[in-house]
Formats: sequence, structure tokens, C-alpha cells
Amino acid sequence: MRPRERGVRPAMTPEDALLAIGEEARRLGFASFGVAPAAVPDVEKERLDRWLREGMHGTMGWMVRSAAARKDPALVLPGARSVWIGAVGYFHPSRSWTGGGRVSMYAAGRDYHNVLRPLLRKLLRTVAAVLPGARARPFVDSAPVLEKLFAERAGIGWRGKNGNLILPGAGSWFFLGGFLIDRDLPAGAPAADRCGSCTACLEACPTGAIPRPYVVDGSRCISYLTIEHRGEVAPDLARRSGDWVFGCDICQEVCPWNRFARAASRADFRPREEIRTLTLPKALALGRERFERLFEGSPVRRAGWDRFRGSAQRAIENMRRDA
Repeated sequence: MRPRERGVRPAMTPEDALLAIGEEARRLGFASFGVAPAAVPDVEKERLDRWLREGMHGTMGWMVRSAAARKDPALVLPGARSVWIGAVGYFHPSRSWTGGGRVSMYAAGRDYHNVLRPLLRKLLRTVAAVLPGARARPFVDSAPVLEKLFAERAGIGWRGKNGNLILPGAGSWFFLGGFLIDRDLPAGAPAADRCGSCTACLEACPTGAIPRPYVVDGSRCISYLTIEHRGEVAPDLARRSGDWVFGCDICQEVCPWNRFARAASRADFRPREEIRTLTLPKALALGRERFERLFEGSPVRRAGWDRFRGSAQRAIENMRRDA
């Protein structure tokens, strides 16, 4: 055997590289993570095509435009072989404004994109160190990647009947982020579905946005109606939207697995006091500049001033009618 040349570092095995990446991921605060092959099964491609054919994407035309890439990760990162994906918790007990009206839990604190992206950039430094020459592309709900599918295939959790990823013994209050990489990394075993016969989420959705198990009609979802929808909201759906101003958590609130949820350790995801104490009348009265300042760095800003005011008005009308 030839002696190792001085200064030459031996190549790290994929298994050892993955261990090193995992150690850094834990240090950065990822609660769970895993690897899946960068391939989308035909049944999942057909599932996406059917969802689009049935118009469940509503006015989200970008879902149609990005469909090909969602079905083929190599269109996102040429040569993609594996998907590393991790989960970061955001649960906190405060779920509404003190003055009435509700904002989805994930939107009460700092925009998760601005939290997870820096974490992934740091993680990719470790990737570069242990897998020299590897090409990787990070994603946080921003690239056309079927994140929940890959998280399920990686063994992190399973996709529940409400479409959310559920982690065993932890629930679904998690953000997902990861990276595509042009290397073969040891993949996990797909997680088993543990929803059983429970249909709590289907029964609780006020707009009927879960017409059948594991299918979410985005065009009827309150989150879509308060964030993504372009144009007037159908009167029937507007009445059923209750006091939600941005997003909706109902299908997660009723999920039995979320009784295991623990408060997030990151201060970024705790409710901002100036937002938590907002009232619906004050929200409706916000001018555009005040709205932009108040929700700077918050996911709520994504809705835009006009849509935000429309949702606040609907919430007020619904609360008056139901009083």
C-alpha cells in the first residue's frame, strides 16, 4: 500500500459525509432530517396532473408553469441525485390577535424564508467541506420541489389527510427546507401513514377544501383565499372564512397528532407583540405605508395591503353576523 501523500485528505464516504451534515443540521436547529432519491414516482406525477386538471390551484398560474420542474428535479438542478430535507418547528401557543381576528401561526413571527435560508447556507458550507466539488441547490418553499413528498420518502414523516407533513410524536407545526445535490447519499426508508381512520381535518374544514383524504382543493382553502387569490372571493366562501385574516390553521388545530407539539425554541417564530395586540378595526384602518412598516419582515406582508384589508373586512362582517 502506498503511503498517503502529505496534505492530501482522504475522500469521505457518503455515509460519513451524511453524518457530518447531520451533526451540523442538529446544531443549526433542525428537529428532523433525512435523504430521499431525487426522483418523483409516476403515481405522484399523475397526482399533480390531476390536481391541476381539476383546477384546484385556483388562480395560482405559477403552479401550472412550474409543473414540469416539480415532476423532474433535474430541471431544477441538472444532475440531481439526492434530496436532503429537514424540518424546523414553529409552534407557539398564541393563535389569535387580542382584539379578534386570526393569523396563521406560522405568520405571527419572522418570515420563515429569512430564517431557513441562512441556516441552509451555513449547512451547505459543511456540504462543500465533506463533499468537495458537489453541486447543490437549496430550497425553502421557493423552488419547484415537492418538499412534502421527499420528506415522506426520506422518513421524516407522512403526508396527512390534510396535506401537511406529520412528524411522529411531534405533529405538523414545522417548516421544511433542504437542498438538491448531484451526489448519491444514503436514503432513508419512507415513513408509514399513521392517520388511520381519523377524518377530523376533513370534517372541520369550513370551506370543504379537503374533498377527499389526502387531497386539498387549494381554490377553496382559506389560506389561499387570504393570501394567493386574485379577484373577488365568492360570497359563500367569504362567509365560511370566519375571522381568518391571513392563512388558516383549522386542519392542524384538530389533528390529534398536534397534541404532542412543543413550543419552538427559535425566538424568530414567537409572535411579535405589536402584531399580536392588533385589533381588527385597527387592521382595517391601516394605511399602505403603516401596513408595510408594521409587517416588515413578516409573512403577512406577502398578501399585500389591498388583499389584507379585504380579508380584515370579511372577518369583521363574519364576526358581526355570527355574534
